[in-house]
Parts: sequence; C-alpha cells; structure tokens
Amino acid sequence: MVQAIYFDGRSTHATRVEAWRDESVLRWRSASDTREWSAPWLAIEPSARVTGVPFTLHLGDGGHLQIDHDALPADWFARHHLVERMVDWLERRWMAALAGIIVVVASLFGLFEYGLPWAADRIATHMPASVENAMGKQSLAALEGRMLMPTTLPPDRQSHLQAVFWRFTNGMPDAPGVRLKFYQAKAIGANAFALPGGTIAFTDELAAALPDDDAFIAVIAHELGHQANRHMLRQVLRSSGVLIVASMLMGDVTSMGGVAAGIPMFLVDSHYSRGFEEDADRFAFDALAGHGIDPEAFVRAMQALERAHPEWKAGQARYASSHPLTAERIARAHAASRRFQAARAPRVASR
Repeated sequence: MVQAIYFDGRSTHATRVEAWRDESVLRWRSASDTREWSAPWLAIEPSARVTGVPFTLHLGDGGHLQIDHDALPADWFARHHLVERMVDWLERRWMAALAGIIVVVASLFGLFEYGLPWAADRIATHMPASVENAMGKQSLAALEGRMLMPTTLPPDRQSHLQAVFWRFTNGMPDAPGVRLKFYQAKAIGANAFALPGGTIAFTDELAAALPDDDAFIAVIAHELGHQANRHMLRQVLRSSGVLIVASMLMGDVTSMGGVAAGIPMFLVDSHYSRGFEEDADRFAFDALAGHGIDPEAFVRAMQALERAHPEWKAGQARYASSHPLTAERIARAHAASRRFQAARAPRVASR
C-alpha cells in the first residue's frame, strides 16, 4: 500500500487514502473512514515522472490520485513514459546534470559560432535576385536623406569617375552587375560600401581624399569583391540569425523580422569579418592586376582613408567602420604589388 491524496473531480476536497494494486484493478480507501473506491488499471493515465513533483494518476471519471514522487512502486506503470523515467534517473545524479549543462552550452556555442554562419551563407547564396534587390532598395531609401545626402561633387568630376568606373567594370567578364552613386555624407566621412542588389555608394569625402584614378579603382575593386561574394548580406543574415534564435529562446518573436533594416545599422556600428575583408582584398588585387594596375594603388587608397579618418589610428571606430584598416591588409597589398611587378618583369625585359 502507498499513501495518496484523492480528488474526486467534482469538488476541491482532498481525501487522504491508502492505495494498492489488486490484479487489473487499482483500489484505494479513506484513511479516516470506511469509504473505498476502485478503477480499472487500463483506464488509468499516469503522469510523467518529474523530480520533486507528486505523481498523478488520472482516473476515467475526472478524478485523480496524487502520490509522492518517491513512493510510487517501481512495478506500477513500468512501461509508461520511458523517456521521462530516464530523465528522472539522470536528474538524481549530479554528474549527469553537469554533463547535460556542458552539452547544452557546447551545443549553443556550436550553433552560434558555426551553425548560424553556415545557414546564413547558404540562405544568401540561394536568395532570389529580386529579394536581394528589394532589400538593397529598402536599405538605400532608409539611408538617403539621413546619412546620405545629395552629392556636391562637380558634374565634370562625377562624369569622369563614372567613366573610369564603367571602363573598369566593363572589362571584367565576371564582374557583378553594379551601379555607382555619389553622396555627401558628413556623418560617416570618407567611405564606400556595396549594398545588396548592386549599388555602390561612394561618398564625396572619399572622392576628394583619393589621390588618383587608380586608387579610386582600387576602392571600387574592393567593393566589387564584397558584392561578388554577397558579404554584406551574409554578415547581416548572420547577425539577424543570432537575434532570431535568441528571440525564440526568450519567447520574443516580435524582433524576428526586418533583416533589411539591419543593413543601415551594420554600416554605422559594425564591420566585416576578417575573412570577408581578406576575400574582398584578394578580389581587388586580382582585378587590379588583370587590368594592368599595380595593387600598390590599394595601399594609396588605404593611406588616404587613414588621413581622412585620423580617429581610426587611435582605434576609435566612430562611424562607417565597416572596413577596419590594419597593417596586415597593407602588407598583403604590398605583397600583391611585388607579385604584379615580378610577373611584368619578364615582359618588360623581352621588349
């Protein structure tokens, strides 16, 4: 016999009883008088075992019996809720609980560090061009009139740079479809960025800072590298993926949409990953060399950016820090220049 509490399902009155199994019948009787009840064993639905929670036997007439978690005989309902029984067994062992915590933490780390970036890259790769174009237009509309104001570059300067841009991109057989737009952007200063869908936004401040056309092309080539590899879209999807999963874990589904709205915030507060910058730099070096331009032009462009943004030298990424300047990037450009000059040396000598 086991001690239990009986609720008849018609009132809130609790009756202390003694319960026992009699073949295919469960019987129980009041501990204070002669009342006795019974129910077919097969009609009883047992609750799952949860450590510290009374075990409940649901009866067919709406009533139920509550039995202390540790008082239920092991042979009662042995085949019910096998998973819950295993969980109950594990919860009673601190080593198993500690191992469970470690597994959960490691799984979340793997999800955020590897799973979400992988999924974001797959989504970006297979995203329809129409969706990407719509995201780019929405992002540009959010920036224009706020961070990006109408250009003040003289028309002849714009025409010249547009001509340089089109000569360069038309000579690239695998170049992504892009268009160049100039903006005044005092808030972010000298910068350029490629939006999803193919728009390269180029600020007046950067156009004024660059020393020559080759340095201008070096910046364009770098942005084409970001565009060709869909870096901005992938980076924003990665960040949004973390927020979406975190929102799901916390039960907040209101912040799961609006990936396109994250692009302006990325331009203000974030930067590309080191791997993305290296990919775009390599694309730029190859594109420059393919047009007969020494990748040293990339160094001049980076140096111009440093002069235009003295706060970057102090490590203060104020605005538009999407392209962090590092000694490694300059060193890679010098190395690319040496390879370019070495490749051209035999041709010069043969002449």
